[in-house]
Amino acid sequence: MILNLLVPVLLVLLVLLAGVESQTANMTEEECSQVKRNQTSSQSAPKNSTMTPGNMTSSWYENKTSVIEGELHGNQTSALVTEEDESFQEQENAITGRDCQEKDLEEFSPSICGADFHKEMAIVGPRKWCEMENIIRPYNDMSLCLEALSHHVGCYSPNPITHAFFLSIHSLYFHNCSEEDPQFVDAPHGLVVALTLVPVSLIPVLVYLVVWKSGV
Repeated sequence: MILNLLVPVLLVLLVLLAGVESQTANMTEEECSQVKRNQTSSQSAPKNSTMTPGNMTSSWYENKTSVIEGELHGNQTSALVTEEDESFQEQENAITGRDCQEKDLEEFSPSICGADFHKEMAIVGPRKWCEMENIIRPYNDMSLCLEALSHHVGCYSPNPITHAFFLSIHSLYFHNCSEEDPQFVDAPHGLVVALTLVPVSLIPVLVYLVVWKSGV
């Protein structure tokens, strides 16, 4: 009798335990899938965030380049001190307290000053790169641009960075323009003998004329 009563109770307990285990399994699967989704989203997030700073960096670079170009080509570079000025040795007073931004100078020298020079040299053509009258104007413009840019970023001019930039320009365009010493060719031997004998042979004639004139 007692066993007959316990059997239904045991069956109910087994059913309840099976339900709890199934719910636990379902919750575990859901939690695992949720964790995987979170991991996937967290892994993809850096990629998206990496693209945004890149775009911001590119736009910042373009804006900064345009600002510097505007200042260099405008009237804001009137305080430029060149080597020809008497106050060239007093540059220290002009930019006292300013740190030389060497990284900006190295970065913007080719993109601002070098770009215009490359365009001018492309117009001139390789055959005329060694002719002074064709390259003096763009070369002078580039020199003034580098001096103005150096002053803008708080650097003295000339400086090692602009010097290295000039060397790169020379190695690119003027490496075949070394001035060669003229080769002097000796005159023909017969011409040398003739030019020597003619004055010598005239000496006796001149002596005779002097003696004859004095005797008269």
